[in-house]
Amino acid sequence: MNPVRNAKFLVFAACLLLTGWTGLSAADTAGFPFFKLITIPENAKDVSAFTLDADIYRGTGVIPNGIRIVGPNEEFCPFVIGEEMQMEDSTSVETGKSATITGFETLPDGSVRISAALNGADAASGDAQVVGLKILTSAKDFDKKVKVFDKTGETLIAEGAFLDYSSRVNLRNDAVRFPVPVREFSFVIVMDNYTEIKDSPFFRVIQGETEVVEQTRLRETPKIDGITMQIVRKQQRVSPVVASHPVEILSKKSRGKTTIVTFSNGFAPLSSIAVDSSDVFFSRPFRLYDRNRILVASGNIRKLESASFRTSASDRIINLPSSRSESWTLELDNGENDELKDIELEASGPVWQIRFLSSIPAMSVDIMDALKGKILPCYKVYYGASDQPAPDSDFGDVLRRDSIVVSDSALSTQLPNSRFAEIGVPSWNWGLVYKIMMGAAAFAVLLILIVSVKKIDKVNG
Repeated sequence: MNPVRNAKFLVFAACLLLTGWTGLSAADTAGFPFFKLITIPENAKDVSAFTLDADIYRGTGVIPNGIRIVGPNEEFCPFVIGEEMQMEDSTSVETGKSATITGFETLPDGSVRISAALNGADAASGDAQVVGLKILTSAKDFDKKVKVFDKTGETLIAEGAFLDYSSRVNLRNDAVRFPVPVREFSFVIVMDNYTEIKDSPFFRVIQGETEVVEQTRLRETPKIDGITMQIVRKQQRVSPVVASHPVEILSKKSRGKTTIVTFSNGFAPLSSIAVDSSDVFFSRPFRLYDRNRILVASGNIRKLESASFRTSASDRIINLPSSRSESWTLELDNGENDELKDIELEASGPVWQIRFLSSIPAMSVDIMDALKGKILPCYKVYYGASDQPAPDSDFGDVLRRDSIVVSDSALSTQLPNSRFAEIGVPSWNWGLVYKIMMGAAAFAVLLILIVSVKKIDKVNG
């Protein structure tokens, strides 16, 4: 046997084992009791997403801990978890933007030509449209006619009013509106009779052989302080997706004048609880606790109330910061009233979504084959081990961007993890045990390598 060749092999084996020490392997998912297959559409983008379902909520106490996404070769896939958002109907928002006056020209007929353009940053907005102009001036008592043209010379406003009668009546108009919004940000405004000679309202009488009335002439040129363009943009708002969760009432009992209802919503995120009863009219102070008896909501001044045959539905709703708990306890103070009959609860809360990196087409996986351990290469989500910390990823900020195109994926039914540790070593120790074993094996290989090299030196010596 060639000792040099053996040494090369041992070096390769040591490197392979050390690589296994740092990489993701089957042992890294052995601590998770459940998994689901992820079906990715054939035209999937680089980022896919799915909604956490009741199985994942029930099985995983601490999220994002206790969840792993793995690829076809059991490699770790970066992922982030956040509230699923939905786009609301867009609304048009109008704002005034100061334009730059690029030209001011007096014409022979006393008119004036004003050129104005919007600043580049505001004009660059893709959905911005101009719906009108506002001519700013501090002048009083004038009446002018204005025309507005775009940069090609097309008439946008044939005759607009620019006037002020404030000395005689509360009437002023310093804005012109376009018949339809335009995608144009450079305009020419022509104001007729900008320079106008008028008789002064003041005069004097000169006494002499004859009376002479002397009246001065005024030159009216209202100062233009600026041009404002009225810009309309469509504003798309997003809001969290809210879903209803099934509620299971675990117990209902009385303690003195208090009704205590313990319930569960399957460990799903909870943001509101609606309380129903066959009693049409009621008013009750309340307290809501999580499983650890931490008070999360209470009502003494604002009570749970129902009147007018439940028309005041909002008064029956308890709102709380979005949170999760295995169970909840609701306490209702009855005072001198009887207990509420036929209490029913309706829970709702935000929907959580997982985004992860994906790049392979969908693969057909038969559930029966999966149960037999015959898993074709595909993406999987492992869950149910809250003591497994969520791995860090440099892709987190990228995955959270709203601009990313996300492909919707689907989950299979819940499947048992055949590698889940049930005897001997707790599930949370499997990853550590695996790494210790790999490290020990690598160390043993290195020792053998050192001994072999020494023997080689003796032979060569």
